[in-house]
Amino acid sequence: MGAGRAGGGRRPRLRLRRGPGTGRLAGAVRLLQAGRRAHRGGAPPRSRSALVREVALRYREEPPTRGRPVGAGFQAIAVDYDGTLTQSDRPGPEVLAAIREQRERGVVVVLVTGRILSELRAVFPSVEEEFDAIVAENGAVLVDADGVQDLASEVDPALARELTHRDISVRQGRVLLACGGEHAGAVVEEIVRLGLGCQLVHNRAELMVLPNGVTKGTGLMQALGNLGISRHSTLSVGDAENDHHLLEVCELGVAVANAVDALKRTADVVLDRPDGSGVIELLRGPLVSGERRVAPRNWVVTLGRDAAGDEVQLPASQVNLLVVGASCSGKSYLVGLLVEQLARMDYSVLVLDREGDHRPLTQRRGILGVGGRDPLPSPTQLAELLRHRFSSVVVDLSPFDDEAQRAYVDAIAPVILAQRSITGLPHWLFFDEAHELPFGRTDWNGVLDEGEHGFGFSSYRPDHLPAAVRRAAEFLVVAAGGTTGREESLRFAAEAGQLPVDRLADLLGDERGRAVLVDLAGDGEPRAFTVQARSTGHVRHWHKYIDGELPRYLRFYFTDGSVAGNVREFHRHLGNCSAELLEPHALRHDLSRWLREVLQDEDLASIVSDAELEFRSDRLSVEGFRDVVRTAIEAQYLE
Repeated sequence: MGAGRAGGGRRPRLRLRRGPGTGRLAGAVRLLQAGRRAHRGGAPPRSRSALVREVALRYREEPPTRGRPVGAGFQAIAVDYDGTLTQSDRPGPEVLAAIREQRERGVVVVLVTGRILSELRAVFPSVEEEFDAIVAENGAVLVDADGVQDLASEVDPALARELTHRDISVRQGRVLLACGGEHAGAVVEEIVRLGLGCQLVHNRAELMVLPNGVTKGTGLMQALGNLGISRHSTLSVGDAENDHHLLEVCELGVAVANAVDALKRTADVVLDRPDGSGVIELLRGPLVSGERRVAPRNWVVTLGRDAAGDEVQLPASQVNLLVVGASCSGKSYLVGLLVEQLARMDYSVLVLDREGDHRPLTQRRGILGVGGRDPLPSPTQLAELLRHRFSSVVVDLSPFDDEAQRAYVDAIAPVILAQRSITGLPHWLFFDEAHELPFGRTDWNGVLDEGEHGFGFSSYRPDHLPAAVRRAAEFLVVAAGGTTGREESLRFAAEAGQLPVDRLADLLGDERGRAVLVDLAGDGEPRAFTVQARSTGHVRHWHKYIDGELPRYLRFYFTDGSVAGNVREFHRHLGNCSAELLEPHALRHDLSRWLREVLQDEDLASIVSDAELEFRSDRLSVEGFRDVVRTAIEAQYLE
């Protein structure tokens, strides 16, 4: 059996980008504006698919220019009413003008308020003309292009009657019940006496009674779903206790200067000005436009734990990541760990999988697998898959040669980047073995230089990465162990992080499953950690092992001279060989050793090793051993 960044200073963590600019997708916003204006005027709305196709053509034709990053900024803004937009019944003309400016740019603006819908309409008759959607009654009522929709059943009218009998003034909405906050004790007494399933929500001096589970956040999620916009493309702003969940469900949460202290403590950004003037500052400032980046507090991914047991984490957005390490060091495992967590948080992720390592990810809800044995989707089809319920997609390129892989990655760039400019999707793009891909001469290179974020790269040959990829990386993870490329990866990581090679080598060690995180954009110390376990399995380079042709020195050689050049042949030989031929291989643990050392499949190797021990101990017949091994291979690779 045969088995066989140079120089330069540090960048600040948060950077103001250069000017508003007119990058290669300068026409994207204008197209989207035109589509929305036509819709408001009664003309049929243009589909996002049509916009993506048209913008992709412009992107391909226009030469690269510097300026505002493609797709920078937020697709939607959710804004509270009382205490945020205004301190009176109606917002002032300047704040309404700032809202109109955003809508003219193609940004969706959603009003999220605790006010009863009929009362809001009475004091602000044109409210529905000023916003793309309204979430009223603290998340219980939605007003959008489909009309008015109650998102929950109304609070039992019996509660209003009993409170009135106690001389408590109440106001009944379509769903909620409102009264003064000083009556909270009496309201709780009546809810308990009547046996109702209700919750109390405070808004400064006011009190709202709502069905359990209804919040501003749940109402906004329904509105965004109807609009086809992800929460991770949305910024929210508020001021009071009932705005906590509103800020939590969005990518970034902002508090105005007059917000309650508890909301300020949990917000990602606190504005310098109060209520309407603060909102104007926000809408016309660099945060909404994408010129300033802030990593969200609520959204993080966990890489593992350090020696003290503390979690080592990264922001789940607004950054670019580079993972380096030797072949077989666990780079793909790390990338898969991140994709699992991002998909669980409803980020849309596109993985361009050159080696077929990420097939198990498609077992998770919301992650689709394409390519492999099936035809690759066209660029437009791929964009449509990403838009569908904000899905994540793994594109398996492993059956194709290097030239075909590079051609496909090049071909999808205009459409995927156009998609990002219009919808913000995908939020993340991961490029496997990025040193082999065409970043140096294609559209990808341009957007990296323009400051786009949400890119992840892995490579065992980091010295061969295009300069644009090296410049874009803000966090670097170097994985321990492995074979080819270990010294190059270590030297590259030390230079990029401005660290002595010996110090980084000591931190890292040689044990697989260990890694070091280096913050290239800040002044933090490098952190060594043990990689967290994944919830899905990891099968390394599975297509090449199943049907490809392994090098001669990595093939399995049976004692009768027959040879298995891949997993399928190995499985077939196991079924056909005699018991006399199989027995010595089992006794010597040849099968588990080949699976562990060549396929790097520790899970399958452990199953087969246990079966070999059972056979050696006469607790398993040779035919039983054969069945166990073949069944395990089928479950892992051939089903």
